Amino acid sequence: MTIVLGIIVLILAAVLFLRKTKKQTVIFDSSALSDCRISEFINCNLFEKIIIPLFVIKNFEKNKNVKQTVEKLKQNKNVEIINKDYRHIQNENFRIIKLAADKKAKIVTADFELNKMAQLKGVKVINLNDIYESLKPIILPGYKVCIFLVKEGKEQNQAIGYLDDGSTVVVENAKKLIGSKNTVTVTSVMQSSNNKMVFAKIEEK
Repeated sequence: MTIVLGIIVLILAAVLFLRKTKKQTVIFDSSALSDCRISEFINCNLFEKIIIPLFVIKNFEKNKNVKQTVEKLKQNKNVEIINKDYRHIQNENFRIIKLAADKKAKIVTADFELNKMAQLKGVKVINLNDIYESLKPIILPGYKVCIFLVKEGKEQNQAIGYLDDGSTVVVENAKKLIGSKNTVTVTSVMQSSNNKMVFAKIEEK
């Protein structure tokens, strides 16, 4: 009963978070723009409008991966690239804060220093990692997931696969299926402060 109640609370928290962010305008800083998960946030349509300052993009002129990400972001109707650089302000964090104040927007960042500076200036910040946590799928015993098995496990006849969020899935009696995609049933989940380990068995046909 306690476990079920905890699950319900987690789901409600995620729903409330998504509803709360939906109509907001946000600004991405350098840490957000360079984060490999950023496409997930864009595709989930979390915010009404996303502003990316041109002076932030210029930080990554030699970074091919970020440049490709920017090109993808430009195709999204909710994304606006804004050319307002506040040249009289030398510190980039203060530029971001000034832009957020002018646009009445919140800042999406994983930068601890920027977070603290913005709070001192009365500008609200959304932690990038909090968004990611709210989007993580809830995996419970009995759930079925489809994963690609990539290598052997530590124990005999085990196979290893990975969820989209990077969690390791250990599948019993699946060594012969390495190199193929299979539907597995979750038997247990071990959560630590660093990662999540999922144990599963092959779905019976």
